Amino acid sequence: MGREDLIGTDHPLTERQRRTLAVALDLIVPASEDGRKPSAAEVDVLGYIRSAEPETLSALGEQLDRLDAEAKARHGSDFAPLAAASRQTLVDDIRAREPRFLGTLALQTVACYYQDDRVLQALGMEARPPFPKGFDVPAGDLSLLDPVLQRGKLYREA
Repeated sequence: MGREDLIGTDHPLTERQRRTLAVALDLIVPASEDGRKPSAAEVDVLGYIRSAEPETLSALGEQLDRLDAEAKARHGSDFAPLAAASRQTLVDDIRAREPRFLGTLALQTVACYYQDDRVLQALGMEARPPFPKGFDVPAGDLSLLDPVLQRGKLYREA
C-alpha cells in the first residue's frame, strides 16, 4: 500500500482501496431493488472493522490491491470502473482458486450490515439495541434448575 495515497495519517486504506472496497461491498450485499435496504457500501463497514478487528486491515488492503492488479491484468483498468459482470467474474475466479479470499471481509460486512438501523427497520424489526429495554422472556419452570443447584459448587475460590 503506497503511503503517499493516504488521505490522513490515521486512515487505514488509500483512496483507490476505498473505491475498490465500496464496489466489493456492493457485491457482498447489494441494495434491495425496492430501495428499502441499503447496499453494504452505504453502511460503515470500514468503521466497524476498525473497531472490531483492526488487525485484519492490512490483509484487507492487500486483497483490495490484488483485485485492482488482477483487473488491470485482465481488463486494463482498476476494479471499480469495470462493468458489474466483469467484477463479479473476477471475484468468482479468484475465490475459485482461493476460497478464503475476501472471506473475512464478507463476515465482517454481514455482521455490520445487520446492525444498521435502516436494515433492521426494512426487516420489520425495531431499530434499537437489545438492552436496556430488553426483550420479554416468558416465565419458565425454575424447578428445572434443581439438578444444577444440587450439584453444588464446581469451582475453587481464588
